[in-house]
Parts: sequence; C-alpha cells; structure tokens
Amino acid sequence: MLKSVDTLRALVAEPLHQRCGPEACVLTTELHGPEVRGLAFSPGRVLRYVLNRETKCLRLSVWLCLTSSSRVPAA
Repeated sequence: MLKSVDTLRALVAEPLHQRCGPEACVLTTELHGPEVRGLAFSPGRVLRYVLNRETKCLRLSVWLCLTSSSRVPAA
C-alpha cells in the first residue's frame, strides 16, 4: 500500500526523537516493502536509518560525524 511522504516521515520521527533527541530531523524517506529507509540529521551527525513498520524497530548507523578541530594551527 502506497503511503504519503508525510505519513512516513511522522512514522519515523517519533522513534528517531526518542533515540536522538528532539533536535533530530528526517531528511529523506523511502519505502522498501516492510521497511522505511532514509537519512536523518542530528546535531553534528548524518544518520542512515531503517525502520521496520511492523515491529517499529529503528536501526541507526552514523554516515558522517562533524567534530570541532582540536588541532592548534601552526604559527
């Protein structure tokens, strides 16, 4: 059954906020059978997520982690 993008984003947003905090946001959403896949942004990180629609199990993997430089520039 085809779902609207807004419905899929709302489905992913709740478990994403529970795991990553209220600042996390969904960037992309794709439906692949029983799974909803896509990218999300959490401050300092870009995450790939896979949500099983039946079990509501959310798997996250970090694709990009932004950190501040701890290196002192050369004089």
